[in-house]
Amino acid sequence: MFYTLISLCNRVSQSQGFRTMKSVFGFMMLATLLISCSGESKEKNKRSSTTSPAEKSSKSFYHNNVNVASDVTVLFDWNDAGDQDTLWNGWLWQQNVAYSNEGWVLDTGGALGNAITTYFGQSPRSFDKSDYKDDNLVEIVSDVRAPSTSAGGSFRVFDNPNNNTAPKQASWWMYYAGKPLSERGVTSESTDRMSFYIKLEGLETKGPEGTPHSIGTNFHVGTYLCWETGKSVYSTGDGCPREGPGNQHYYHYLGFNPGAWLHVELDDHPNHHRGKRGNSYHNNNPVSDSGKSYFAQLSRFYFEIRAAQKQHSEFVVDELQFHSTKKSMEPNQNDESITSLWVGYWPNGNYWEIGFKDGGNFSVGEHKFSTFEIRWSTMPITNSNYDAAKIVTPEFYSGEKYVGANNPHYVRRANDYSRDVWTRFQLPQSVTSNYERVYFAIKDVSKKGENQGTSWPWNRDDHGDASSKYIRTIDYALKAND
Repeated sequence: MFYTLISLCNRVSQSQGFRTMKSVFGFMMLATLLISCSGESKEKNKRSSTTSPAEKSSKSFYHNNVNVASDVTVLFDWNDAGDQDTLWNGWLWQQNVAYSNEGWVLDTGGALGNAITTYFGQSPRSFDKSDYKDDNLVEIVSDVRAPSTSAGGSFRVFDNPNNNTAPKQASWWMYYAGKPLSERGVTSESTDRMSFYIKLEGLETKGPEGTPHSIGTNFHVGTYLCWETGKSVYSTGDGCPREGPGNQHYYHYLGFNPGAWLHVELDDHPNHHRGKRGNSYHNNNPVSDSGKSYFAQLSRFYFEIRAAQKQHSEFVVDELQFHSTKKSMEPNQNDESITSLWVGYWPNGNYWEIGFKDGGNFSVGEHKFSTFEIRWSTMPITNSNYDAAKIVTPEFYSGEKYVGANNPHYVRRANDYSRDVWTRFQLPQSVTSNYERVYFAIKDVSKKGENQGTSWPWNRDDHGDASSKYIRTIDYALKAND
């Protein structure tokens, strides 16, 4: 029976229908079948972290690049022929886009539709966010791209190497417009994911020992929402083409290490709201009370290295997309306590890192901890097949010291006064060398009265039960389909 299942898996994975199927239900059935294959019974296969000879002999079995959502919409990928340096198809380069800062404005008739004229000039635009007098520079690099694509270039932002008095924190208005993305057909009311690949250089690295102070926020995405109110617009907070109505500026906080491509998936649960108390709870989809959807109303956003760096800093962005989990392999996901999720792979060291923010509804501090489990597979993971996926063994914030002896593979927040979760781990070289993509899922396994570690302050139990019974998923491209 086992070998029959493996044979079936190979035939399914080789079929053209598998690679092109759009049915979410069909995807879920295939994922459940194939993840069961990769989970293999202990009686028939004792391995836990190596690839079987049968898998090695079938190269086509490694074509596991499954589209996890059926409504992916690309905002930017810098893949058009001729995209290079300041040449960007559909956009016009200008030395003074705004406030004497250089950048691009949308050309009339471009891929996003027509440009419009607003109180701040031509819209949309993409330009230097020189808040720190850093004189940021930018170029489209035609021969550098994320591992998720085999074509096109990427978008490089770097601080001016000749400016030694600035704080060396690269930043850029990636998209600045006077109306929401939904009005340009990029997002919809169901959109709840912003996905992109990013690689950073010049950042101070997080401590490799996994100490309580080795993690924090060094990068953030700032977002602005707007919608029309039917009233006259005079100032910020009045609505499109300005921000608002009301205070509609939010932040997604991230903590990265440099030197590798990272896949980031932001959700509609921001980590901060302008003017509010830091480290506090913020609603998932904070505009739902107004009958709105977060990404549907997104009108502008910037990327920024959050703190001054000792070295000149830069980031390269590629494959900036939006999609909805409602049209994905797994529509029921935990966006409550697992937010601003990212994962990355460092090939030179053959290790991975994963991080996110615990956005649960509690106040940090007072010995309040949360606990999580991470699993991986070579096929998409769903709530139904989660237990068949392989367990990740974290190097940091895991083991008896942090989570006790019952489930030493669990991972905890680094400390009780921060919402950061971050760890490092390894996967079999046979996977990273032979598969196109790896799929990850995280589950909140917090339980009041449990998961006490053996060392202070982690010898405290969880602050409460898990915020959600569902998993949170993300994938990572090891190499693109040719």
